[in-house]
Amino acid sequence: TTSCDAEGLHNSNTNNNDVEVDFTVRVPRAVNFDGNTVNGGVEAANLTGTVEIATVNGGVRLETSGGEASAETVNGSVTAIVHAFGTQPLRFRSVNGGINLSLPTGLSADVDARTVNGSIDSDFPISIQGRMSPRRLAGRIGQGGRTLDLETVNGSIRLRQLP
Repeated sequence: TTSCDAEGLHNSNTNNNDVEVDFTVRVPRAVNFDGNTVNGGVEAANLTGTVEIATVNGGVRLETSGGEASAETVNGSVTAIVHAFGTQPLRFRSVNGGINLSLPTGLSADVDARTVNGSIDSDFPISIQGRMSPRRLAGRIGQGGRTLDLETVNGSIRLRQLP
């Protein structure tokens, strides 16, 4: 039980509390969305504006026809589909989970992908800059320019081309 009195004081007891709440938020076209939680996943789909989502314990999934997005989680995977080109950095991070990112064919970006316990795989041809490593990739897709920053500790990174 949780209570809140007139002075704003509250008492929270989570013993034997198995309540689960799902929120559905409808966002008008071209409105930016920033969704955050601590325990549970976040899913943002069919959006056209900038999308930023984060959680601590759960997976994150986003799909946008806008070109700006970022997502992060500590315990869960990141799945992102970005249908448009954009100009701002794309950042996707996880500690305990993989990153699966789908981007449009013809993308140009400067890629920095890092994993400690996992692999890196890309459908895009990448011009490598510096030394090659199975756990770190710094390179360029197309003409480069936009930053693509991908980082996980325990998981693999997958870059996919959209059909």
